[in-house]
Amino acid sequence: MKNGIAFLFAGIALLCMSSCQKASSTSSGTQVMLVNGCVGATSTSLTVNGSGLSNVSSIAYLGNSGYQSVTAGTGTLNATLTGVGSLGSVTATLAANASYSVFECGTILADSIVLISDTLPSASGSYAYVRLVNTSSDTSASVITGAVGNTVVGYNVAYAAASSFIEITPGTSSITAFNISEPGNVATLSNVQLSGGKIYTLMYSGNSTQTVGFKLTLINNN
Repeated sequence: MKNGIAFLFAGIALLCMSSCQKASSTSSGTQVMLVNGCVGATSTSLTVNGSGLSNVSSIAYLGNSGYQSVTAGTGTLNATLTGVGSLGSVTATLAANASYSVFECGTILADSIVLISDTLPSASGSYAYVRLVNTSSDTSASVITGAVGNTVVGYNVAYAAASSFIEITPGTSSITAFNISEPGNVATLSNVQLSGGKIYTLMYSGNSTQTVGFKLTLINNN
């Protein structure tokens, strides 16, 4: 009888350990978004440690996957051009309950893959929150400044870098981004509604060729 009780408790303990391990591996709260700012990359996907993410495939230029859940820990994130092969990869430690964005930057012939830790602010309904990411490798876009109306949201942001999130008064605004020293490379979004409690990323991309031009894309982070 004692042996039977001992085996029963051992089985319960083993079951609890197994359940806890499964919960920790699938519920880390870690999330990753793929953003395609790479000129010429018409369709891209992302794998983490060799495993594809179900909703992170066929991401078009200027598109994004939205946040997708991944397991926390050391991970190799590999961006792939559909039908061609790897664009590049980055290895990093992904923290539990953290958010990240993988930006494909530059052009298909000279691209960069950048992992940015998204330190999302504690959102208040009184403000919208905006940051600027520069994915353009054009020589005239080496540093980019962005503004929502008259509020600067990123100053001299270098290629493959991001500014911090800035509080913005909600409402309808015009958004611009450009190199102060190269006024010809301005990109603009007109009559954009920014809502209170929402968090946004402005992605500056493209190049100075007439067929491509410079683009400004608004991405939702929450």
